[in-house]
Amino acid sequence: MTDNIPVEMKALVLEEFGPPEALKYTTVPVPKLRNPTDVLVKVHAAGLNPVESHMRSGNMFTFLVKKPAILGADYSGVIIAKGSAVPGFEVNDAVFGTLKFPCGPQGSYAEYIVVDTAADKAIAKKPDNLSFVDAASVGLATLTALEGVVCKRPLPLEYNGEEGARPKVLVIGASGGVGMYGVQIAKAVGAEVVGICSGKNVSLVEGFGADRVVDYNDKKAMDDLASNEKDSFDVVFDLVGGDDYYQRFMPLVKPKTGMFSTAVGPTAHNGATKLSMLDYLSFGGTIFYRQFFASRRYSMILNVPQDQFASVIAPWLEQKKLGTFVSEENIFDLKDGNKAHEKIESQRTVGKIVLRVIPDA
Repeated sequence: MTDNIPVEMKALVLEEFGPPEALKYTTVPVPKLRNPTDVLVKVHAAGLNPVESHMRSGNMFTFLVKKPAILGADYSGVIIAKGSAVPGFEVNDAVFGTLKFPCGPQGSYAEYIVVDTAADKAIAKKPDNLSFVDAASVGLATLTALEGVVCKRPLPLEYNGEEGARPKVLVIGASGGVGMYGVQIAKAVGAEVVGICSGKNVSLVEGFGADRVVDYNDKKAMDDLASNEKDSFDVVFDLVGGDDYYQRFMPLVKPKTGMFSTAVGPTAHNGATKLSMLDYLSFGGTIFYRQFFASRRYSMILNVPQDQFASVIAPWLEQKKLGTFVSEENIFDLKDGNKAHEKIESQRTVGKIVLRVIPDA
């Protein structure tokens, strides 16, 4: 099949940091296999994550981006070539996963990507019950949720049914791309789940399995949650950030055994604006203080358990313990990647945003 591999491909290329229009739809060389553990994937769809818009804008992690860069971590597609030492995968296998780094230079916003299966362990065969678009929405978001809800606590991967032992999880930002998986993963391990989101998304979050959903615009409901459920949650999983939610809901975490985990940190919608060196120092100092001196355990998610993608996430999707949510309005053609970045920067996205690389994906 290697004889049919084209020399060039279309991709979204970032040459300079800037607004969404900085992503240029252009022609670049198809990446080549370099290691015996590499596979070449013809990408059918690519999922977006907020960190990629932060990198594109130059607001965060600019030192990781080597320009010109093709951003993107999440993908789904078909293997069209492989190295000599790739166990478990064959040419023509439909696969999905997430790259270890979303900062390029050869990311998933492209028609082809090379995945080193030894380094990028978050790759699995695509379940038959998922479309390529749905599969592309899974990667980094599910692993972030798994890290925040299960690995940091840690909660057991399955509730054993003991009386009084059922864990309790609060998900702040439950309707977003990571939040919806946080709710479902908490349910998959047998937890009682409370979600916080806007009123218009309450039914959606209930559909993800939340036992109770609180509208963040309902002051009384938020006050009642904060005052009546102190010391009762095994995990408070924060996907919004900022001091307000931390100060209000940290006391809900069980002393000694509970965990306040966050994918955002002490700055609300971290990365939405450019941080100065003073901001970084303040950010780091706040995290340090909370991790070592706060009254409850605190954890900022800085990496994800890639090795649990094939062993935990993929089976849960196949067993329908996890479901995806990609609305039609959140699906963009690859050439319209700048519009997709505009959408993700609105910070009001429900579910995931996906780039459709092949029209029928």
